[in-house]
Amino acid sequence: MSEAGGGRRPSIIRFRAGFLVLLALLIVSGMAGRWVATLFSFGLGWAALIGLGVAVLVGAVLSRLSAGAYIGLAALVCAVVMYTAFDFARGPIDWSDGWAAGLALLAGLLLGAAFWDFWRLTHEVRVWAHERD
Repeated sequence: MSEAGGGRRPSIIRFRAGFLVLLALLIVSGMAGRWVATLFSFGLGWAALIGLGVAVLVGAVLSRLSAGAYIGLAALVCAVVMYTAFDFARGPIDWSDGWAAGLALLAGLLLGAAFWDFWRLTHEVRVWAHERD
């Protein structure tokens, strides 16, 4: 009856995955909500609602992609974020090439880790859901 590792079934929620996914979704949905609200001269309440909608849509779309499409999309998004971070650090902040590249690499690694964690989390949710049937 007792399994290795204490005998308990693993929890469906892990702090690490939840933190990285939440951080990435907050950044993406916050930027999208604020951008759309500013574009149409809406207030912060509308920006929050739009951001929430974007977060739900992003999660739904990413959880339905095939492995190849997910990896391609993750690589594309990470590349765009890294370029944006590098360009921002070199332009408005006026950092050196080395510091700007370091910031871009850090942003890419964090976002890549969030994509990886989200992929693992959705896989674990599917396995957990099938075990409950």
